[in-house]
Amino acid sequence: MKTFRHFSSGLGVAAGCNTIIRNLKLRLTVKSGAHRVILLSMIFFLNTYAVPGGKPEITADMQLRAERDLFYFQVRYLPFSEELLIKCLGYEGIKYQEVVLLQSRLETGYYTSDIFLNGNNLFGMRYPVFRPTVATGTYKEHARYAHWSDSVIDYALWQEYYISRGYRIGGGQDTDFYLVFLKCIPYAEDKQYVSKLVKLSGGDFS
Repeated sequence: MKTFRHFSSGLGVAAGCNTIIRNLKLRLTVKSGAHRVILLSMIFFLNTYAVPGGKPEITADMQLRAERDLFYFQVRYLPFSEELLIKCLGYEGIKYQEVVLLQSRLETGYYTSDIFLNGNNLFGMRYPVFRPTVATGTYKEHARYAHWSDSVIDYALWQEYYISRGYRIGGGQDTDFYLVFLKCIPYAEDKQYVSKLVKLSGGDFS
């Protein structure tokens, strides 16, 4: 029978290993297969070590968490691509990803804007006052992020904030509904913002 001491010991080791993983400065690439296997094994170990002596069992949730952790570890050292952005949107559970992807293109001028290249800001976000954020500061009156993937995490926090305030933006796939939401908040100062998103979509939202 495991005692509280066993449980706390296991949790302490796992927490310590997690800290080590977060502080690693290895430079991984997509082709570094051996490193990926080693890192994935370490992540799996962290997810199963919390109960010493317990039999490791891979669940769908554990596998997803391991894949997500590996993705975020590697993406820090990979050049930006829209393919990586789409994966990031999926891992964060972003609502209405089709619209959000168009927002990233519009806000950054297809990923060429100054606030994206130097502030890692994909969505024109301002530094928030009331909601949680992962922004590290400001850059030219916009939120600055340590990495572009952090701006995706922040967009997820932004959606969660409005959901917590009673806005019903979760669940459905009605892009028109989300466009109306973006217009009513409003998301941007530009009164033609939603119209530009529709035009950028090629009229698919009309």
